[in-house]
Parts: sequence; C-alpha cells; structure tokens
Amino acid sequence: MFNDQGRNRNTNTLRFSDILDEMMEDAFSWNKGTFVPELNVYETDKEFEITVALPGMSKDDINIGFENNTITISGERKLTEEDGTKYHRIESRFGKFERSLPLPNVIDEENISATYDNGVLTITVPKLKEKAGKKIEVS
Repeated sequence: MFNDQGRNRNTNTLRFSDILDEMMEDAFSWNKGTFVPELNVYETDKEFEITVALPGMSKDDINIGFENNTITISGERKLTEEDGTKYHRIESRFGKFERSLPLPNVIDEENISATYDNGVLTITVPKLKEKAGKKIEVS
C-alpha cells in the first residue's frame, strides 16, 4: 500500500505532484547550478544606465570591464553553507556568471561609474557630448 518513500500509493494527488515536480526539475536541469542575473538598460539623451540584480552578493565579488564598446559584468554568487544546516530546498541560483552588453560607439568610457546598493548594481555609462546627437527642430 505504501511505496519506498512511505507515501500512500492510493493518494493520486501526492503521486501526481511528485511526478510533476520531477518533470519540472528535469525540464530545467540544464540551468541547474547556474546564475544569470537580471539586467535592465535605460537610455537618456546623456547616458545609458544599466541595473543588475545581484542579491546576496558583496561588491568585492563583482567585476566590471569595458572593451570594444562592450561592457561585461561578471562574478560569482556563492552559497554559504554552515555546519549543522540541512537544506530542504534551494530555489535560488548560485555560481559564476558573465553578462556582456554591446553599446553604440558614443560612450565616454573615462567616466563610466558604478554603485552597489541593496543587491542592485547600477552602472552609469555617459555618452560623449559630440556623439550624443542633437535634436533638430522643425520650423
């Protein structure tokens, strides 16, 4: 009447739930152990602003580079394990990551700046004044 996990075989709801959990786990196993942070990009007349969600990370674990009009953000989000702690479920993703974002050839790379606050990395990428363009009024 009970299977090897101690579940009642006659309870279809539990069994269906277990099968569904296994199917979902298999379907997403390609992504198991990887961390791909969410990235947003905003543009104004004067700059680009990039925000990256990096919850639980230290700013020392984040690297930012700019080369060939491409900004690259990389790092590693680590799972902190404590002795005596038994995890029953971990839905957060951990591991090394790298995100690259090509930008147009209007960047003032000497004045790129970054801040990290409450798990959100904000990178401000100013445009060169002479390449930022100008608005033409219609007369």
